Amino acid sequence: MNLQYVKHYLRVDYDEDDLLITGFIAGAKEYLRGAGVPDQQDNELYNIVVLMLVALFYENREVTDKDIKIPTVIQNFIVQLSVQSGVTP
Repeated sequence: MNLQYVKHYLRVDYDEDDLLITGFIAGAKEYLRGAGVPDQQDNELYNIVVLMLVALFYENREVTDKDIKIPTVIQNFIVQLSVQSGVTP
């Protein structure tokens, strides 16, 4: 996934957070692998979920005591992707 594409999605037009965003991209992909979803860069739904997870991580990057929940729509997409890949959550 292209860093510039992700920055456009996040509406970030500066470079100070590039390393952070790159880490969030890797973290989102790792999160999906942990949920049984292999890397599927040719799958648009997979790419959308990566973008959504990166946005969630980026918008909630401050350390707080509030729990950050994965929205239901993202959870549903992850289930769909894992089923498509032959893995049952």
